[in-house]
Amino acid sequence: MRPMTRKIASWVLVVVIALSAAGCSDDDLTSPSAVIGGVWKLQSLEIPGRGLVQIPVPANYTAEFKEGGLLAVKADCNSCSGTYSISGESMKIKAMACTTAFCGTASFDTAFLAVLNSANTFEVSDGELTINSLQGIARFRR
Repeated sequence: MRPMTRKIASWVLVVVIALSAAGCSDDDLTSPSAVIGGVWKLQSLEIPGRGLVQIPVPANYTAEFKEGGLLAVKADCNSCSGTYSISGESMKIKAMACTTAFCGTASFDTAFLAVLNSANTFEVSDGELTINSLQGIARFRR
């Protein structure tokens, strides 16, 4: 191989590797595939007027985004189901059907559902799903 051809081949290889690495990142961090596939457990809620609240038992507050826009939610002692849609960074959760048991005064079920029901944007970064709404911010991990 001639020196010039070898140099061009080296550059092509560098470009191919760089493009492959870029394609292997965290998918498109604002696509449906970024949230589908597993149960997200709530880690914290940031609620206007109350500040940041760490969730003591994340497994009691979960969201599972399924194929076809289906959503399953556990809000402490209640279960909910509904639908969602994603377009770019925008996330909309349609009114969910939920059981209505009283979970106690220490529960975050009402605040959690308020954030989900008014979701407007989301992001997945470093294994964390963040859902933003006018009612607050919910941060999840799988």
